Amino acid sequence: MSLTVWDRPEAGPAPGPDATAGGPPDAGGRGTRPGQGSRRRRVIVAAAVVLAFLLLVAGVLALRSRSGNSDPLDPRNPGSDGAQAVARVLDDRGVAVHIARSQADLRGLDAVDADTTVVITRPDALSAETAAATWEIVRDARRVVLVEPRRFVLESLGLPVSPAGAGAPTRSQRAGCVIAGVSAGDEISAVGSAYTSPRDDAGRCFTFEGVSALVRLAPEASGGPEVVVLGAGEILSNGEVTRHDNAGVALRLLGQGDRLVWYIPSYLDVSPQDTTPESELPRALGPLTLLLLVALLATMLWRGRRFGPLVTEPLPAVVRAIETTQSRGRLYRRARDTERAGAILRAAAVRRLALYLGLRAEVPPGPVAEAAARATGRPLADVDALLAGRPPADEDEMIALANDLTTLEKEVHRP
Repeated sequence: MSLTVWDRPEAGPAPGPDATAGGPPDAGGRGTRPGQGSRRRRVIVAAAVVLAFLLLVAGVLALRSRSGNSDPLDPRNPGSDGAQAVARVLDDRGVAVHIARSQADLRGLDAVDADTTVVITRPDALSAETAAATWEIVRDARRVVLVEPRRFVLESLGLPVSPAGAGAPTRSQRAGCVIAGVSAGDEISAVGSAYTSPRDDAGRCFTFEGVSALVRLAPEASGGPEVVVLGAGEILSNGEVTRHDNAGVALRLLGQGDRLVWYIPSYLDVSPQDTTPESELPRALGPLTLLLLVALLATMLWRGRRFGPLVTEPLPAVVRAIETTQSRGRLYRRARDTERAGAILRAAAVRRLALYLGLRAEVPPGPVAEAAARATGRPLADVDALLAGRPPADEDEMIALANDLTTLEKEVHRP
């Protein structure tokens, strides 16, 4: 058995004997290896893609640092879910606002004293270990405000407060209490969470059906500073602060002293042995995400490579459409599948008639039969039986069906 490989001749004279003897390249640079140019192009394209990716990441980071943080209730977030407005107003009124985004930042601040208010806007990122460490740091504060904490955080801090589900169903709720920062006539919106406390001396504000959106614990009840559990965290956001008395309540709750520590706990402070039940994010989440992006980029470069320019080749044979149709028909005939062949004939006729009669191509046979009956004057039952009747039982019935369908199409096309 022999295999003959046919190749198209190149233009120009055949190479001489010196062409394989290591002769010098000609002026056109044909002496370079065929794969060197394509390999160099792939390296250049890969380097360009990597450089563009790095520039994109740098641009995103620069834009983020310029526009501020995007985390909810962050004092540097100017978006609708941020709290930049409250932080700036407090700063303009003489309250020094210090931001701590990690346990290390919180420890690095000046000592928290009796003239300091601490607000924790993402307490669910605390674990049992970090909650205990935070409590030791803020023990001497004047007031600690916990924004929508969950049961795990409250139990970790040893506070006699329990979540009670969602807040009031209305968009606003009146205080009905008097504590430092809240008067009885204050009205807030966006009550998100509600709490209860078994202590009789606990202050309860914005109460609805026995649950409150704000619970205040005195120092003797909390075992440390005054604690305010705020279930309406959205009153601090830029999008809600201008509604009702949200601004006044937020400013008075956080502006009791001359100094405000805005603590935003980080999941990275949680050790692998001390994860939080609400979110067990691993410490390596950031590096793993970056590694995944790099792997995705490498896969795109690998699978999208090209070894050279596209080459057009003539088809080995040209098959006419009628030959394909006849071959398919012979296959159906050999298989004696008259039912399937008849279904194909009817489907093609219905599609052509629908297009000619101004109907959609995917319309069922029923509407096509009605339109064809009106166009030809035939009885609707006859046309419907022709387009959607029983399948042909043998070749003779299939041939008759094909002829009848052709006749129907001619009558429809007849002017």
